Order: sequence, then structure tokens, then C-alpha cells
Amino acid sequence: MQQKSGETLFNFGRNVEFKPQVSCQPTSVEEVLEILRNHKGKRIRVSGRLHSWSDVVVAEEVHLDLKHLTSVEIKKQNGASFATVGSGCQIKKLLKELKSQGLTLPSVGLIDEQTVAGATATGTHGSGKNSLSHYIEAVEIAHYDPATGEPVITTISSGLELKAARCSLGLLGVIVAIKFKCRRTYRIKEHIEKYASLKKVLDAEKRYPLQQFYLMPWSWNYYGHHRVESNEPKSKSAFSYRAYWSAIIDVGLHVVVYVLVKLLRFKSVMRFFYKRILPMTMARNWKVVDDSHNMLVMEHELFRHIEIELFVTRSKLPDAVEYVIDTLSVFGGQPTQSGNTQRRNELAQFDGSYFHHYPICVRRVLADDTLISMSSPIKSDGKEDWYAISLISYDWPSRREGFFKFANHLAAEMATRFGARAHWGKYNPLTAEQNARLYPNLQEFNSIRAKFDPDGRFENDWLSKVMRE
Repeated sequence: MQQKSGETLFNFGRNVEFKPQVSCQPTSVEEVLEILRNHKGKRIRVSGRLHSWSDVVVAEEVHLDLKHLTSVEIKKQNGASFATVGSGCQIKKLLKELKSQGLTLPSVGLIDEQTVAGATATGTHGSGKNSLSHYIEAVEIAHYDPATGEPVITTISSGLELKAARCSLGLLGVIVAIKFKCRRTYRIKEHIEKYASLKKVLDAEKRYPLQQFYLMPWSWNYYGHHRVESNEPKSKSAFSYRAYWSAIIDVGLHVVVYVLVKLLRFKSVMRFFYKRILPMTMARNWKVVDDSHNMLVMEHELFRHIEIELFVTRSKLPDAVEYVIDTLSVFGGQPTQSGNTQRRNELAQFDGSYFHHYPICVRRVLADDTLISMSSPIKSDGKEDWYAISLISYDWPSRREGFFKFANHLAAEMATRFGARAHWGKYNPLTAEQNARLYPNLQEFNSIRAKFDPDGRFENDWLSKVMRE
């Protein structure tokens, strides 16, 4: 077991840094228990690959990196396939292991760099399905036995405790393994189409239930990234399509944004780029069939950025998107797109203080069977879909004042106006009071947490503030 002290750690976005008293890399579950035993009375936090923009990753005292807990065990039960996965296993490694047996995960997000525990503990999701947390069958957690004070392993596999453990922010204890129900590998057929209105792109959802779509800044057009499961054979042009997507979107778009935002900072050029240049690079109606993993995963980790993602229900999405557009417009020194004079006056104090420079991605997430994931139901019988609105900045970490001003305002206003929840693993400025209103099951979650961790040994300062009413 490797152990260090006094090491400063940074997250992917370089907006969070922390210096734990000690940092450990256990190589087994037994060593995890040994660490808990040796550090009784200390606060213990686990980080995955630090691909998070919130303070959920911060460890002030004892930090655990579980990168050596990467086992993957696949078994058949009653005709179904299940994978029990070490918490430090990266999603890309798990997908590779599953693929070798003709299997895959029931839900895959935009990137596959995160660890399984980090992704599920914060509600990572894709588009058109539930979050990955929703599909967890069982969780193995290391924590202190409330009766004896000794470290133990508890397996949670049913009831409200499982709903809490599926997306727990690491507050029940140290997750050491997770069990998923797997599905057979499948293919997806996708293409891109342009739309002038939100209604039209949402209407396309009936035909393309796995779609995500992009709102282009300054042109305010929509591009539907249409996706649907397909039994058709893999397209002959699949390799060319992936090469195009990698060169034009994963790399090319980001290089342009990098130059325009970080070096030139010409707002007029950026507006021209989104209105005239980028549309010419979009390969519309190029319909391609390929393996689901190839289609669903992008390469957003190639360029450092910061991100806030806000979740609203389907019924509130149109008004929420209009508010996002108006807010971006005024922050960018332009009139509101809706022509709402009152809103323009409300936002006047922010006029010209932040210029947005990246497509806004919107993804549909089905209601989760969890207590506090961002797409957990508002009501116990709630089934309304959620939509995640993602806003990203690629500016230098030292020049993010405008983004933070924008994100702080937008998160607070969206929470009040539309009941918007901020992603736990991305920039999240919401308060405990706001979270208590947004998550009706938060009190229930905290009650379950108190059973596993009555002394708050698995929280940090930020979680203490935002999770307790």
C-alpha cells in the first residue's frame, strides 16, 4: 500500500485543489479496512480520476485513491448477466471487459475516463436512458460499525438503503465494489440534423429516443444528434464517420475555441464562427450504424475546461432554455432573444460580463430509482423525464471570473424559477437550503446516511454545508 503525506492534488478542471494530511492507495479491500482502522476519528474521502468540478472530491484529512481496485467479475444469474466491479475500475476498462463477453452497460455517458464509483456516486448519465446509478444492483461499502466502532464491509442490495447507495456522494462510506446488471452489446444508428426551434428537435425524440442536441451560441439554432438502437449491420463508413467526428468535433472545434477564446478573444469573430463557419462543417444526414460505445462516447477530456450542468423536468424545459438564451445574450452584451424587457432590466447589472463560446449540450435523462441523483423523482411516483443543460467554458483557469459570475447567477435563478438541480460532480454553487427544496428525499437520504456514518467521517466541509438543512 502506497501512502504519502502533504501532497497537493488538483482536479481535472484546475478549479479545485486540496492538500490532505495523508493520501493512500490501497491495493485490496483488506487494506481499505486497515486504513479505516488506522485513521479512526479522521475524516476520509475517496476520489476517482478527479474528473469533477465540484468540491465533492476534496479530502481535508485522509484521501483514498482506489485505482488498484479494478477487478471485474461477470456471472450469470437466472439467465441474466451481472458484473461485480472494483470501485476504482475506469469505465473504459469495464466496457472493454464486458465487450469481450458480448456485453455492455445499460447506460453510457459522454466520457469513459471516470471510475465506476466516482461516476455512479455523482449521477453520471448519457442521453435517453436513466443515469448509470439507476442500474446498480448492489454496493459493497467499507464503513465503521456504529455498535463497535470497528471498520466493516456492508453489502447493500435492496430497499431505501440501495436507493441511497446508488448515488451517495461517498457519504455512506468507502465504496469498494458495485454490481450492475449488464445487457447484450448493441448498435446505434445516428445522424445530425439542423432545427430552428426547440419544439422541432424535441418532436424528433419519438423517432430517436437516444438523441442529444446542441444549442449553438449566437446563432441560437439547434442540431439534433439523433440516435436510435438498430439491428442493421455496422456501416462501411463507420470508420470514416468516427475519423470525421474526432477531427472536426473532438479536436477541430476545440482548437478553434482555444485560439479564439484563449488567445484572440475576439467576440465578433466567435459570433461569426458559430453563425457561418461551424454549420458548414456539420455533416448533416450522414446516417451511420456502429457499436454503441463508439457512438456514445466522446473525447471531452482532451481539453481542460470547466462545466456547470443544470437539470430541469420536461414540462419546464422550454421556459428554462429561453431563460438560458436570454441570460447568455445579456451576459454577452446583446439584447435578450425573447424581447423580454423586464428580464433585460433584471440582467442589466451583468451586461457584458461573460461571453459564452461553446455549444450548449442538452441530454434527456429518465427518472432514476434513487434518492438524490439529479434525475431522482420529485414525487414518489414521479416519472417525468429530466433534461440536463450543460454549459462549458474553455477559458484559462485564471480568467474564469466571468464564468463563475454567470454560473452562480444562472444556478440560483434556475433553481428558483424552474426547480433546476445542479450536477453534483460539476460546478455546483447551490446551498443546503436550495438543495432541501429541490430534493424531496434529501431528509430520508440523510437519515440513512446517519445509520452508516453517524459521526460524519466520510464527508468534507463542502458536503457538510450543502447536504444538511
